[in-house]
Amino acid sequence: MTILLLILLAALLQIVAAWFALRINRIAGRPLAWILMSSALALMAVRRIFLLLEFHQNGFPAYLLPNEVMSFVISALLLGGVILIHGLFRAKAAEAASLEVARAGAREDADKLSAVLRATPVPTWIAEDSECRVVHGNPAAADLLRVPVDANHSAPALQEARETWTGHFRLVQHGRELRPDEMPMQRACLKGEEVREEPLDLVFTDGTVRHLMSYATPLRLGDGRIHGAVCCMVDLTEFRRVEGALAKAHKMESLGMLAGGLAHDFNNIFQVMVANLEMARSSATGESPVRSYLDRLQAGLDRASNLSRDILHCSGGDLRRPESLDLSSLVAGVLDQMGLGVTRDLATVLPRVMMDPVLVGRVVEGLVTNALEANSAPGAVRVRTFMRQITSVELAAGHWPEPVEPGLYAVLEVTDQGDGIDAAALPRIFDPFFSTRDMGRGLGLPAALGILRGHRGGIQVESIPGAGSVFRGYFPSPESLEAPVVPPVDGLPTRNLVLLADDEAELRSVLAEMLQEWFGLEVVCASDGQEALEIFNHRPEAFDLVFLDATMPRMNGVEAFRRMRQVRPGLPGILCSGYALPASREQAVAEGFADFLKKPFTSKELREILDRVLTSRA
Repeated sequence: MTILLLILLAALLQIVAAWFALRINRIAGRPLAWILMSSALALMAVRRIFLLLEFHQNGFPAYLLPNEVMSFVISALLLGGVILIHGLFRAKAAEAASLEVARAGAREDADKLSAVLRATPVPTWIAEDSECRVVHGNPAAADLLRVPVDANHSAPALQEARETWTGHFRLVQHGRELRPDEMPMQRACLKGEEVREEPLDLVFTDGTVRHLMSYATPLRLGDGRIHGAVCCMVDLTEFRRVEGALAKAHKMESLGMLAGGLAHDFNNIFQVMVANLEMARSSATGESPVRSYLDRLQAGLDRASNLSRDILHCSGGDLRRPESLDLSSLVAGVLDQMGLGVTRDLATVLPRVMMDPVLVGRVVEGLVTNALEANSAPGAVRVRTFMRQITSVELAAGHWPEPVEPGLYAVLEVTDQGDGIDAAALPRIFDPFFSTRDMGRGLGLPAALGILRGHRGGIQVESIPGAGSVFRGYFPSPESLEAPVVPPVDGLPTRNLVLLADDEAELRSVLAEMLQEWFGLEVVCASDGQEALEIFNHRPEAFDLVFLDATMPRMNGVEAFRRMRQVRPGLPGILCSGYALPASREQAVAEGFADFLKKPFTSKELREILDRVLTSRA
């Protein structure tokens, strides 16, 4: 009975071991090996059962008990071993499953990081080793360096590939080219530095410069060892350009306010002098020596007036009466008047451009004079006109008003072979009274720039020290600049009573005398806009014309005229000012004024306007 029990238990242990072997097969995924093992254990159990049947029929031999005890122990050991292997494989399977989950998560994180790097517009690099031998960059980094995105972006690899890729570069900091070990990523990898907001210049061999702000940080393992680094560089080139343009615009705005204020005060004084001088000349006899004195005074006054206008031009003001003109014909006429033997290359067919002929003539004179003063012989100065399509990229260079649209521009180009302008002085050549030479007043180029800006154009300069300079002035096409339309003034009364308002007592007095003595008009004077409005409201139908200064205390001329027109809509008026900014005449016409006069004006200019407005000559 004991032998029978041992044989049954051994067979049972072998069957259980075979079952665990099958479980191990499911975990390990090795079908053939574990099916063979399970089959062997199962066959051993079946064999034990057949032996048991045979011994039951023929009897149990005496030696069988020790053998079956040994067989039972072996089966128990075998089952224990299979159970231990089953537990081990279960632990390994759990570990493998956990590792696969971690790998899937790592792949997902890597995909996300790769997507972020591809999508971010900031150039970013990742070094995979502590010596930066293998560096990967995102598309923005590849675009910045002008290299393939899948290339190795490490400094040695890029140095070796310079013969293959165009547009190779160097990193410059404070005017000095950086060595490979001084670059931000290498410093983070080799020295463990945290690089923050370090300015760098990326200089390409074609002369292109990108202004960058660099950042870098090392990548560390759990034990603190550095195994790589991350570096990014923010491209500040466009920001610097806009910042420079804003600074330039603010400077021009400040200069414009200063120039306008100075010109206004000077022009009021000059207007008194001009009027008195003309009246004195008309009173002097032909043989009187006083006339020579007056001629000298007139010459000095003309120079002072021109200086005042140059100051005003610097702010873009004094755009009087733009006309539809041919730029080449205008330039040719100015050069003929100057009598200089400069080389001409003037286009024969140009679209007509809206411009003030007097002011554009000053631009031609200023640029040609500047070229001659650069130690150029007259024959070495070349004046050229042509049409050019300006793109938004070209608008980023030069001096332009804000905003300016790309389009077709007429171009005045003046080239010389003189001394040239060094890079340090080039940004300042349009500052008033700045000059690289001792000669000249220093207002020619600032005035030219102001006039071009007043025409909604711009100017570009190229210069090489010792080789010469090229100045290009741009005038927009006729579609982008239209002359204001002066409304017709019809049905005016013929009594010719004028209401004159100006806060300058001397100027008011001399203008009133001129209007009365020279033009036969009756004049009623007011010291400011408020007084003029009060006088007008007492008898609004009596006045044939109002002559108002733009800037007066209490109430300016525009506001006074606006209120007068509310009472009498058809009232004709002339606005006068010493500022004469580009919008002055447009504003005057928009407010209903018949015309605009800029101080100082002559009796001839005043007569032309009065003849047109009053339809009768004095």
